Amino acid sequence: MATQQAEGGVPFSMVHNMQQFRLLELPAELLELIDTPNPPPLSIKSQAPSTVYGAPNTKPAYAVLCTPDKTFQLRQVQTSNSVLIARPALEAHGNEMPCPTTCAIASCTATLELHPADASAVAYLEEALLVYDIVDGDADTAGNGKTKTDTFSNVPLSDEQCESGWGDLLAFEFVGSCWRPSANTLSQVWKSINAAATAEGVRLDQQFLAEDILNHVRDEGFPATLVLGILQRLASDGQDRKGPWSCLHRTKTVQFVGRTLLEAKRGSADYLTAEFLDTWKDNLPESWRGYAELNAIEGSFDLPSPTTIRFKNGSGAANESKPSAPKAGSSSRKWHERFGRARNG
Repeated sequence: MATQQAEGGVPFSMVHNMQQFRLLELPAELLELIDTPNPPPLSIKSQAPSTVYGAPNTKPAYAVLCTPDKTFQLRQVQTSNSVLIARPALEAHGNEMPCPTTCAIASCTATLELHPADASAVAYLEEALLVYDIVDGDADTAGNGKTKTDTFSNVPLSDEQCESGWGDLLAFEFVGSCWRPSANTLSQVWKSINAAATAEGVRLDQQFLAEDILNHVRDEGFPATLVLGILQRLASDGQDRKGPWSCLHRTKTVQFVGRTLLEAKRGSADYLTAEFLDTWKDNLPESWRGYAELNAIEGSFDLPSPTTIRFKNGSGAANESKPSAPKAGSSSRKWHERFGRARNG
């Protein structure tokens, strides 16, 4: 240990084996937050290592500091100044009395700065979540055992930003894992919701008990958490989305149904525009059929010919489905059958 002392000054020393430190520069808004009587928890997060075609992904991850609703990216900034971290100590040389001194225990050549990161969690969640796709009444339910909390812990964004992305994807928990529905699945679930409401005389554009719809749709084997997620997404503005009552917003519902039906046909032959419009109208509440017009989903479609229409890639929040082996029990679709018989009669 080296020691220097000037006449009338405080002795200063430096340890031979410096410790490793990084100084973190906090912005004013974060300082105010942690200085409150009940500061919220802070966390440092990073994306979990991933694999690409079975091999580890070498793409470097980065760390962020999160409050419950905000994210700050950590950036290392090199400095040419001599920055030392010191602590008080008592030192004695030979038979001298111990005297107070300042001892440098670390030298910091870089500091960490915080920069706000206002990003969407959708891309991270699309990578992390399994796709729930129903084919011929069956779906692969072999999950990965990761809960919603597990999933959020590996997304480098705040919990509030993760919740927003979760809602955008209509993600849900089911059989011990987290999923994002394919457009094909969303199309089937919505058809079941609309058919059950019609068969039971439930007006979706007025106050109704969500449990009434849920009970009927659950009989067809659809995850209850997904059904509730759709109803909450389409709820009218100002509606208590966590409450027992619901009332669907006309514009949200018309757009959601049109885009979902169109995306569910992606990858197959181009849709005849007239057929698509008829299908769209048939899957809306009776009073909203007249609002099924192409301008309601502007930007979500291409017109490859004067008579055909197809989904425009990258324009929707629904997800691309992946091939899956059927493992879940099949659905009876009895409410669709009842609705079909009622319409035909």
